[in-house]
Parts: sequence; structure tokens; C-alpha cells
Amino acid sequence: MRRLSFFVHSLEGVFFRRMSNLSPKPRVLISHNAIPQVAIDILKDKFDTVVVKGTPNPTREELLQLIQGCSAALWYGHIKVDREMINAAGDSLKIVAHSGAGYDHIDVNYLKEKGIICTNAANVLGPAVAEIAIALTLEVSRRTLEGYKAITSGTWLMNHATWMTGHGLSNKTVGIIGLGQNGFAIAKRIVGFEIGRLLYNDLTELEEKARSVNAEFVSKEVIFKESDFLYLCVPLNNETRFLVNKETLSTMKNTSILINTSRGEVVNQDDLIEALQKNIIYGAGLDVMYPEPLPQDHILTKLPTCALTPHIGSRTFENRKAMYILAAQNIYNALTGQPVLTPVV
Repeated sequence: MRRLSFFVHSLEGVFFRRMSNLSPKPRVLISHNAIPQVAIDILKDKFDTVVVKGTPNPTREELLQLIQGCSAALWYGHIKVDREMINAAGDSLKIVAHSGAGYDHIDVNYLKEKGIICTNAANVLGPAVAEIAIALTLEVSRRTLEGYKAITSGTWLMNHATWMTGHGLSNKTVGIIGLGQNGFAIAKRIVGFEIGRLLYNDLTELEEKARSVNAEFVSKEVIFKESDFLYLCVPLNNETRFLVNKETLSTMKNTSILINTSRGEVVNQDDLIEALQKNIIYGAGLDVMYPEPLPQDHILTKLPTCALTPHIGSRTFENRKAMYILAAQNIYNALTGQPVLTPVV
């Protein structure tokens, strides 16, 4: 009996020692409770998912607490992933997977310094963003919002030869700064309007892409000067902040229309307002601005040739689902030793 008892206790000791040596599942912070279940399902069996509960808009303080000890963060929104947030996670953090495209709110240099992977949703936003860009183009150029207001205010003019005339796209020169995924998606759609020329500017010539849409590579100086419609499709960084300013606006045609679906601070907003008020350019369509949300009485809301949408470029049901699935798959790959799909660093 003593030998049996000793044997049982020995087995129990081995069992508990082994159990204590087993690592718990890696924790994954999911920073927003509106992320669809299909994305969570990619992670839930292999990882311990920590979903922010109770509010669609978690505070920075909540996230600073919840990220502690996490191996990954599936990030949504524009709360900064800065040194404080990264350090709060601790040494366990292996990847920050952003479910959007822009990452100017993420300290990618510090992540790189610490050997932490950063990914974004670079490959899925193009079609949705292009649709909003085209919608803003037509709203400004064909004055659809002004026309709607004329109907609802009872100011519809009949038998007036020039009332509510606008600018068509046919045979016009279209410029795109940034022929990445979003810019290229716009290019593919805009050529269907039988435009005259398609110009683009990027860090380098993108010959294969350009050839497929018959686009010609030009300098920024030329693209500002010659474009009738100019699309901004660049990330926000030190080189692109206030790319559009008093000087560049002054070189544009007074009939030209500027469309921004990238980041608000790519455009110096005060300079743009002045250009619109003084008819230096004809109009602007903005899906992004600053601050966001824009105050409801902001001067931009009062300019008749400025169309605004509240940063909804990527907001289709299909696109949002794809963004979250991509972010979840990046996390799964990173934590299981596989290559991530859309690395930033």
C-alpha cells in the first residue's frame, strides 16, 4: 500500500509539474466590440481573445489596461498606438494588426525597434474608397447637393439657360497623386468617363500599372498645373503633410476640382478654404478633414462648391468584413510562425 501511495503521489507530482510548465494561450486584444464574429472565429480556438465590451468606442485608458500581457492587438480606429500603449503591452506583444489602411497614428518606428510586427489592411480598401472619390467628384462637378437643396428650398429655376451648370469629365485631364491601391482603383474607374488624359505622380514610375490605364508619369508641378480633376491618394507622413497648400493651389486652374480621400492633413485646410472663397480653384470634395469629427458649423460646411462626407471611404459592409478578416489572419500567421500578408514593418 505504501508503494502504491508513493507511486500515485509521484504521478500527481509529475502531472502538476507538467501542467505548471504549459503556457497559457496567447492573449489577443480586439479593440472594438463591433468587429464581426467571422474575424474573431479565426482566432478564438488557438488564442485567448479579449474583446472590449460594453461600448462601441473604447477609451484610451480602457485599452491601456486591456493590452497588458497581450501577444497581439487587432486594432480599429485612431487611438494612438504610441510608446505608452506599446510599453503597456509589455514584452509579450508580437504584432499590431490595424484593420484600416492609414497608420499615421501608429508609431511604426518604435514597433520596428522592438521587433514587433505591424500590419494594415492595404489590399482591400481600393474599390470602396474609389466609389466615394467618384461620388464626391460628381457631387461637386455636377452640383448634385446644390440641386437637391434647390428642390427642398423651393428655389428651382425654370427656363434659365445657365442655372446649375457644372463641369463634365469627358475629355478632361485627370491627375492622381499616389497610384497605390486606392489611386489605381480610382484610375480604373475614371477612365470609363472617357476622359482626355490621365496623369499620375508617385515616388517612382509604375510602368505596368500606368500602362494598363494609359496613364503618364509627370512631376507634381505638372500634375497641379494641368489637372482638371486632382485626386489625393497618399499616406500622411512628413513628406505629404500639407502637400496641398497656398503655393500649390495657386498653380491650379480656376476650374479645377480637388478630391481628397487620404488624410485630412495632406491638405492645408485654411489655404483650401481661401482658395475656394477666392475662386482660385472651382471646388473640392473631401472625405477626410481635420479635426474629425468636423464641427457642424465649420466654414467648410458653408461653401457651396465643397462637398463633404464623414470619412466613410471604406465603409461598405463587404469591405469592413474583409478588413477585419485580413487583420485577424495577419495575427494568426504572426503568432503561428507564418508570414503575415500585409506587413508595414
